[in-house]
Amino acid sequence: MADETEKKEIKWYDLKAQVLNIWKKLIHLNADPHDIAFGLALGIFVGFLPIMGIQMVVAGLVCLPFKHANKPAAVAGVWITNPLTVIPIYAFIYWIGTFFYPADHVVTPSTIMSKMTDVLKLEGFVAQTKGFLALGADIFLPMCIGGAVVGLIAMIPTYIITKKSITAYRNKKRAKQNAE
Repeated sequence: MADETEKKEIKWYDLKAQVLNIWKKLIHLNADPHDIAFGLALGIFVGFLPIMGIQMVVAGLVCLPFKHANKPAAVAGVWITNPLTVIPIYAFIYWIGTFFYPADHVVTPSTIMSKMTDVLKLEGFVAQTKGFLALGADIFLPMCIGGAVVGLIAMIPTYIITKKSITAYRNKKRAKQNAE
């Protein structure tokens, strides 16, 4: 018989269990609810930026100028983009970004292939390099702008819901302890 105090292993594909595990860690952080909520909101903002691979470092750095931003909460927030969500989120932020920075062509697999073929037909290394950089601008700049817009908007409900939830949880826990 397994020891009941033994922690249950969470499988990587069990998204609900992963989210609940992160939430449990957040509510038990030894920090003010405002600090946790602010840190998580900053992490959510960074999570929507198309910089996968360096998001956790950037989230930590973004917290530095803010005295009341909880760094572990910010790092947790970047996991809004993960292997299961990155494709739909990046497609959405690209789409939003094209409203603010209209790309020459809306990027679809066929337009990418067409644009790459056009670039490869250019004469010389310099011309091809400029062509590839221009292709990147049509993709990366709208994604950066869209990610910043969506991230800023997502920060607001993230902060409000997190702060209210942690405060309510702690008040309920405190009331239960006082009743004992």
